[in-house]
Amino acid sequence: MSYLMPSSNLMGEIQKYFLFSDCKKSSSSLKLADMLYDFDDHNLFITPKIAYFPTAMGGASRHMMVNGSSHRIAVKIKCSDNELFRVSPVYTLLEPGNAQRLQIVRDPGPPKTDKIVVIYKTTCASSARDAFECDLGAERKVIALIAKEDVTMSIAPTTNLKSILRQSVQKS
Repeated sequence: MSYLMPSSNLMGEIQKYFLFSDCKKSSSSLKLADMLYDFDDHNLFITPKIAYFPTAMGGASRHMMVNGSSHRIAVKIKCSDNELFRVSPVYTLLEPGNAQRLQIVRDPGPPKTDKIVVIYKTTCASSARDAFECDLGAERKVIALIAKEDVTMSIAPTTNLKSILRQSVQKS
């Protein structure tokens, strides 16, 4: 499976949009900006906080979750549309300082904006599912999922060791 990444041109436009305050922004885009950028909570870092998908072919996005606290964190992932999206893992435990990759896959479908809600809390439980039997003390972070017809994607470089070695031998 190849992973599709937004083109550098698209990422530059997104950065300009959020960095320059003189641009007119709609109330919905301001809400999205507030949702994506948190300034207080550093117990769980998630990057990137936004994913783009082409509607015609769907795609995949990889994100990293890092426990920045000194306690074990249980994580539960929820999605606004389980018909179009698959996530892995749904539940996980993160030890202090450890990281976990989050994989989001979108099937082809109509253009729309969805979200992943990452619910997390400190726990002593041995299972992430057990930690969420009670929602007391849970925090939330959001990953925006945007599917558009005009998203230009490029294939990410491979990290498969055999193909990297094969390419370097062929170039020599």
